[in-house]
Amino acid sequence: MLFVIQFLHPVFLYGLFFLTIPVLLHFFSLKKYKKVYFSNFNFLTSLQQQKKNSSKIKHWLLLFLRLLILTCIVIAFSTPYIAPGHKAGQTEKNGNEIIIYVDNSFSMTNTGTNGSLFEEAKKYLFDIVNTYPSGTRFRLLTNDPLSDTPFTKEQMQQVLGSIQISPLSKPLSQIYKEAAALASSSTLFIVSDFQKKNCDFPNIKTDSTQKSVLLLLQPENQNNIFIREVSFSQASHQRNQPENIRISLVNASNREYHHIPVSLTINGKKKNIQQTHLAPNEEKTIDLSYLNTEDGFYEGIVEISDFPVVFDNKFYFSYRLNGHAPVLYLWKSQPNPCFGKFFSDTTLFHFTSSPVASQANRHFSSYNLIILDGIPEFSPALANALKEYIANGGNLFILPASDNPAGINQFLAKLQAPLLGDADTTTMLSDIETQSALFREVFEKEDKKAVLPYIHQYYPISSNKKAEKILLDKRKNTLLAAQTIGKGNLYLSAFSFAPDNSDMVYHPLFVPLMANMACRMNLSLNTSYFLNTDKPITINSKEYTENIPIQIKKEENHFEFLPEFRKDFSGDLLLTNAGHIREAGLYKIMQNEKLLDILAWNYDRNESALEFCIPEELEKYLPEAHIEKIKTTRLNHNSDLVKEIVLQDNNRYLTRWFLIFAVFALLLEQWVWKKKLN
Repeated sequence: MLFVIQFLHPVFLYGLFFLTIPVLLHFFSLKKYKKVYFSNFNFLTSLQQQKKNSSKIKHWLLLFLRLLILTCIVIAFSTPYIAPGHKAGQTEKNGNEIIIYVDNSFSMTNTGTNGSLFEEAKKYLFDIVNTYPSGTRFRLLTNDPLSDTPFTKEQMQQVLGSIQISPLSKPLSQIYKEAAALASSSTLFIVSDFQKKNCDFPNIKTDSTQKSVLLLLQPENQNNIFIREVSFSQASHQRNQPENIRISLVNASNREYHHIPVSLTINGKKKNIQQTHLAPNEEKTIDLSYLNTEDGFYEGIVEISDFPVVFDNKFYFSYRLNGHAPVLYLWKSQPNPCFGKFFSDTTLFHFTSSPVASQANRHFSSYNLIILDGIPEFSPALANALKEYIANGGNLFILPASDNPAGINQFLAKLQAPLLGDADTTTMLSDIETQSALFREVFEKEDKKAVLPYIHQYYPISSNKKAEKILLDKRKNTLLAAQTIGKGNLYLSAFSFAPDNSDMVYHPLFVPLMANMACRMNLSLNTSYFLNTDKPITINSKEYTENIPIQIKKEENHFEFLPEFRKDFSGDLLLTNAGHIREAGLYKIMQNEKLLDILAWNYDRNESALEFCIPEELEKYLPEAHIEKIKTTRLNHNSDLVKEIVLQDNNRYLTRWFLIFAVFALLLEQWVWKKKLN
């Protein structure tokens, strides 16, 4: 193998031009002798010539030694090293490689005393790369998907400048694992703020062939407030209905914040703004309200102002107001006219009343709510259709018949729902679960003197861990229960709403009860999602047309891609490649010019808690690693630590040898000079 001497800092070689100065001084300092003739001193001629020749040799030797001293010093400053030469097409396999991991997570947008930690990290890494000689092979790790592309020194310097902040993050154990997979023998540089959530020390597996250098960036700011989540207090969305949004705010610091502005934007218009305060390490919920004025899609943004960590200052959500809620009322022998009167408001509902016999083979998916009133038994076709309906997100309300509920119980058993017990007589409602989805935000305060409906006959509902008790009597018998089954909801009454059996239809409870049943949202459609989820996303498929491509668009930055969809057993559209979406915001699901749905994506809040490891923790769990604090007040260019690592990696630096040659030449020059004086 051929070896070639190269220089890490070749600019110092320009100092060799200054060697001409002592050469010129040497020539101009030579004495010119004048000939003087004497009578007869020929015997001294040979002695004089001998001495003159000896003097010239010593002068030239001194000049050579002095030039050698200066040359060795200049070359030593140029940091010479031996680089192995390769034949054409030959690559160095299994050789020592330099692997660099730069943390490009959201926490690196934090600031030190000299600006962004992320920009400081890139500058520092540029210096590290520049310290290595040409011919060194580098590999780059970030929080983005792993790339096995090796880089030269020049390529690595270019790539470092193009790295961007990513919504992803990686634990330390994964970084070590990926580095070990890239090279069997390597030096691993990890430049990060070392957030505690990513420091999974027990899971880290190190290799003796892998040296690691941890460069700890120290943020100046460790305070952050953020929006954890946004939710709705109502179970449904209705036109001309006040919406109440609950915003969860978190103060992840020991500092107290005052006059924090929290703003709400709906469809591009500011709807509400409120100021609040947060005590140190406090999490609180505030409410903002607005009014649904029309049907269609609603795009919402809740925002706070907090610097420098800003990725968690916004929370996006969306939902659709469908307008008319379609309701199907099925009865056995005679309908209850009170239902028709209540759902007669055509601006809110589309009511259909029909005997059950005519609907046995009907597809029910178009209805928000199906009411079964006094149906003693269910045909197999009806039972299967209703089971599919509720599994796919429908709301089913069952009112018992006046005779034996055995037929209803057979159907309930198939759904694994609570059953109706033996008939009992005369009771009165006593307790209302006001925090249930049906009555939430209905009552301003509890009125213990309120007169509640009476009941002549009822069938106590059996207990079920999955079912929610909504209405109870004084003996704690369940009179109304709710249970989520599949994507839908089952509501079971222990008594009939017929006027001769109870006065429920005349009581104020009847209005919110039926309205919320009819307008309750499909639980399979969320108002917001977090990025980096692996779960399929359910898309509104009511207006989907087969065999026409679907696009996902974000108009603000002209983002667009063709998603991958599949249908599940219930016919819902599932988005399976949501990983292509990397930026938070509101995305439209389009089919040609038709808007199918709007998805709201938010960044994960894992990076919001600014808690970091200290050097002592890193040294405790990773005692073999080199650890250095990086002060962001100024870059520690080419630190002693990095130089040490570089020397260890290359092991072919010649600087010390040239310094030894310079010292040896200096001693020899002194000896020759003293010999000349003698």
